[in-house]
Amino acid sequence: MQTEAQNNYPSGQGAEGEQTLATTPIAKGKSQRRGAIGSLMARFLLALLFLSGIYTSLLPWGQATLRATFILPSLLTASEPLPLTLAGEPITHTQKALPASHGMLYLDIFTPDMVPLIHGERQGVLLLPGVGDQRQVPQLINLEQTLARSGIVVVAMTTSTLLQDDVSIEDSADVVQAYQYLQALPALQGQRTGMIAFSAGVPLITHAAADPHIRDQVAYVTAFGGYYNAETLLETFGRRAISYDGKTESWQPTAYALQVLANVTTEQLPVYEQELIRQALSQDGSPLSQGEQDQLSSEGRAAYQLLSGTAPNHVAQNMAALTPAMHAQLQGLSTSQIIKEIHAPVYLLHDRNDAFLPFTETRAFDRDLTRLHHSHNYVEFHIFDHVEVRSNLNFFQTIGDGSKLFNLISQVFQAG
Repeated sequence: MQTEAQNNYPSGQGAEGEQTLATTPIAKGKSQRRGAIGSLMARFLLALLFLSGIYTSLLPWGQATLRATFILPSLLTASEPLPLTLAGEPITHTQKALPASHGMLYLDIFTPDMVPLIHGERQGVLLLPGVGDQRQVPQLINLEQTLARSGIVVVAMTTSTLLQDDVSIEDSADVVQAYQYLQALPALQGQRTGMIAFSAGVPLITHAAADPHIRDQVAYVTAFGGYYNAETLLETFGRRAISYDGKTESWQPTAYALQVLANVTTEQLPVYEQELIRQALSQDGSPLSQGEQDQLSSEGRAAYQLLSGTAPNHVAQNMAALTPAMHAQLQGLSTSQIIKEIHAPVYLLHDRNDAFLPFTETRAFDRDLTRLHHSHNYVEFHIFDHVEVRSNLNFFQTIGDGSKLFNLISQVFQAG
């Protein structure tokens, strides 16, 4: 009100005729300019918020970035981040057991409960955790719930064979069945969905992704800590060493990895030899004596020496001693046999110090994808122990590998 009163005075004259208000128009101009600037800044911030909302809700790369922002802390801390717990979607978890072509198919389904703002914006992902019963592993449950709370429909699967610590290429048909089940869920409304597999589950999803029934519908294939060629994998076990970048270093597999590969490799042998070799290579087993080895068939003895690593200088001879049926089984479990039939982009991850499956297998996968000019990305990490996040990570490991993981997650969900 004081300003209005002053503005009624004659120019250059105050209330008592003083020449004191010559600066009033300047003060008023400054006030107007400050108001205009403030208004422009407010409009700019509102526009920025509006564009950010469009970016994170409408544009695929924006949604992918937002999801990566939620998912990364969950992976690194092995727990749901507080913002996702508070702002994420409520979810429903159901379990199903379905008859499959070679046993039973077990599904854990995590579905976001909210109706999406945009019709058809839901993404879906099929998870295959690998060999053994991983369904109660805390880091897997955390991943499933985090993905679902970020708006992704998740179906995690396993099979009768995998639960028995074994891998059969016949289970790739079960992966196709699980993928089609995921696609048919009402929440997805026919959207293209992706696949993520861990460890020895990788060849099953790659074979499924190459299946003509679904390969043009698969949005992406993510392979974490798997192997590429079962024969070169067996050779690595036999040598107990890995070769890369012109150098060779010692490599010792874990007892569980050895058990699974023994189950796979000896499947074509007589039952007596299967049991003898598997028992000798089990965690509580004792190495076979020379006399016991002499009682084995030539292919059985070769398989034992490859698995046990007791003849590292005779790997080539022992591989040649395996029967055609054994070679056929190993080749059937190899992504290298069907790589040209995969149409989806491929994302590869591997722990550089993996003692379950050597990182050199995924490097070979990466090389062939590069040679074929197939859309893909490959990242090696030091923050994982095989496929689980290590505890007590230092700051620099977390920042370095975390940034690489963030970029990869963004790429994966943008592809979806």
